[in-house]
Amino acid sequence: MITTQEREALESLYRGRRVFHGELHDHSDSGGTSDGKCPLEQWPEKLRALEMDFAAILDHRQVRHMYQPAWEDGLFIPGTEPGTRITDSGAENKSMHYNILLPERDELAKLLEEFPEYEFTGGIEGHFVYPAFTRERFGELIDAVLSHGGFFVHPHPKQLMQSEDPADYWFRDGTGIEVFYIGLDTEDTKKDYALWTDLLRIGKRVYATAGCDLHSEPRDTALTTLYAEEHAARSYLPCLRAGDFVCGPVGIRMAVGDTRMGGTCRFADQRLTVCVGDFHKSVRDPSHRYRADVIGGEDVLLSVSVSPDEDTWFSCPAGESALLRVEVFDETRDLRIAVGNPIWNEEAQA
Repeated sequence: MITTQEREALESLYRGRRVFHGELHDHSDSGGTSDGKCPLEQWPEKLRALEMDFAAILDHRQVRHMYQPAWEDGLFIPGTEPGTRITDSGAENKSMHYNILLPERDELAKLLEEFPEYEFTGGIEGHFVYPAFTRERFGELIDAVLSHGGFFVHPHPKQLMQSEDPADYWFRDGTGIEVFYIGLDTEDTKKDYALWTDLLRIGKRVYATAGCDLHSEPRDTALTTLYAEEHAARSYLPCLRAGDFVCGPVGIRMAVGDTRMGGTCRFADQRLTVCVGDFHKSVRDPSHRYRADVIGGEDVLLSVSVSPDEDTWFSCPAGESALLRVEVFDETRDLRIAVGNPIWNEEAQA
C-alpha cells in the first residue's frame, strides 16, 4: 500500500525526531494559589512510571510553579491556565478558560507584563488576576502568546462556554481546541470532538488537543503524541504550533508531498503518505484489533488495519477534499483512541 520511495520520503521529513508521549493540561501542588493535589517533586517519578515524557504544568494565577527546585525542562512544559469572560461574545455563557504553553518559563512573566489587565505583581512569587476581554483584545493576547513562541489552547470548551454557534469558540486559526478531555470516552470528549469537527466544517483551521486536568497526580488517560528532536519544551513547541502532533496516545506521521500534518499545500496530483505506530502502553493490547481511517472532509476515504506492536505504512491519492486527517480506533472496544491533525488543501481554501 506504499512504495519504497514514498516511505523514504516520509521518513526523511521526520528524520532526527523521536516519539514523545505526554500531557498538555495539568496542575500541581506548588503552593501559593495552585490547586493541584500532587507536589511537583513527586511528578518526575510518577511520570516515568507511566512512561510519559512530559507534562504541561499550568497552575493558576501565579508563575511560582515553574521555579520550584523539582522543575525539569523537557519533563515539564511551562505555562498557565487563566480564565476570562468574553464581554462581546454571542455565547449564552461567555466564560471560558485558556491554556498558554511556552517554550521558556521566563516568557510568561514577560507576557503578563505586556497586558496590564492582569495586574501582575511581578517576580517569581508574583500573582495575577483573571481579566475580562473583548474578542478583539483577546485576539491580541493570542497574537502575543504566539509572538513569545507559545501555543494557545481553548480547554474543555463545551464545559464552560455555552453556545450553539461553533464560531463562538474560535478566536484564531493555528490554536488548539481540547478534544480529548479527562479520558478518551468521556461525555465531555464526545461534545468537544463534535465541536472541533464543526469548526473544521465551517473552515476554521484549529488543532485537536488533549488534556487530563484532574488536579491530582499524573494520569495517562488523555495523552498527546509528537515527534520532536529533543526532550525539551523548546523542541515540543514548534510541533504544537505547526499542528504536527496527535491528540491521543498513538503516533501518526503523515504528509502530502513535503507538507507534514498541520500544514497547507496543493493536493492536486499528490499522494497522502502515513505511518501509524508508537502506541503508548495505555492503549497497547496485542489481543485487540486496531484500524486507521483516512478522513477527507467528512468522509472516510480509506480504512487500514494497524498493529500496536509495529509501524503500519500506507498511502492513497490526496484527492480533492478540503482537508485530510487520520484517526485511529480500537475496534475491539469500538473506541476512537487518536486524532491526527489535518493537512489542508490550498486549492479548496482559495
